[in-house]
Amino acid sequence: MFCAAAFVMRLPIAIYPIGLVLIISARDGRYGFAGMLSACYIFGGAVGNPVLARLVDRHGQRRLIPPASAAHVLAVVGLALLLRAHAPNWTLILPTAVAGFAYLSVGSLVRTRWSFALAGRPDLAAAYSVESTLDELIFVVGPLIATLIATQVQPVLVLYLGAVLVGAGGVWLTSLRGTEPPPHPPGEQPRTSALRARGMLLLTVTAIGMGALFASAEVAMVAFCGQHGHRGASGAVLAAIALGSGISGFSYGARHRSAPLLTRFRLQALIFAVLPAVLFVAANIATLAVCGFAVGLGIAPLLITCFGLVDQIAPAGTLTEGLAWLSTGLNIGYGAGAALVGAIADAHGARVAFSVSVAASASVGVLAILLHARLRGQLIPSPS
Repeated sequence: MFCAAAFVMRLPIAIYPIGLVLIISARDGRYGFAGMLSACYIFGGAVGNPVLARLVDRHGQRRLIPPASAAHVLAVVGLALLLRAHAPNWTLILPTAVAGFAYLSVGSLVRTRWSFALAGRPDLAAAYSVESTLDELIFVVGPLIATLIATQVQPVLVLYLGAVLVGAGGVWLTSLRGTEPPPHPPGEQPRTSALRARGMLLLTVTAIGMGALFASAEVAMVAFCGQHGHRGASGAVLAAIALGSGISGFSYGARHRSAPLLTRFRLQALIFAVLPAVLFVAANIATLAVCGFAVGLGIAPLLITCFGLVDQIAPAGTLTEGLAWLSTGLNIGYGAGAALVGAIADAHGARVAFSVSVAASASVGVLAILLHARLRGQLIPSPS
């Protein structure tokens, strides 16, 4: 049941970014400020995720979800009202950043519940695989919903829908107290952040490269569709990435593997590093979708392994924070990638903007090799 509640609450993670790009680009047909505003939202989350997650570890989910969700909903509604009033662009930045800051890392909340329910059991790896597959389902459905509403109905309704989903999902998840991990009493609180655990900082930096790939590919693909006269196809093209990732994630989670988790991480990161080069082959919308599907094949297995590494790296009592740091890395990379690639797409076209995606993915491969060297022999063998 908590899995379903979390699905509802986190569905907007795939609605907001493309929704903001479509809403803002509809104003003037450009993607520079659209990418920057999306980056403000993501950077807000990058700051808020670890802060709120540490509070969750200390006080429990039911005490943090209601106020954080309420702040998020108010910020999103405020942003929507400003957009409807045709307010200047600069007035949109603060509510966008607050909305990102107050949006709890729902994936961290639900994965912590799984870790609590299945502690020490091999089933935990399968549960993480299920969650990653659901993430990809979200990134199939979310862009399609956002594109349909933004291009066929009223763009600002995308924000209202996201606010409703976060609010309803937050209330539902809070009510499910039987699966909530217990908070840690103040006397048992770890004295250091999960980020100080060996390898955690490097894994977070690796996640930055992953996030930069996600954002740069998404914004460049939306720009490609717009510049080829098919703006309404943006959601379907982005869904192709998520579909490829979802298929690979389901396949990965369904099989038992004997290789050490860290070894799998290095191999998956190297595959992830080379796949985005196929984006340069895209000549039209159809081939772009095929290329996006190919890129997606490398995403979910790497994310699943990353979450498994956090479960082994983070000290006791800091798992929610550790998972949130991974989300923070993804958010920082996403924000930087969105801000950079929008301006490049405006100035030089979407095809040149794909070079940002290729560079970001290559950095992940290099960082994964460094992380493997740092953690080799340090981790307990994974049961999965």
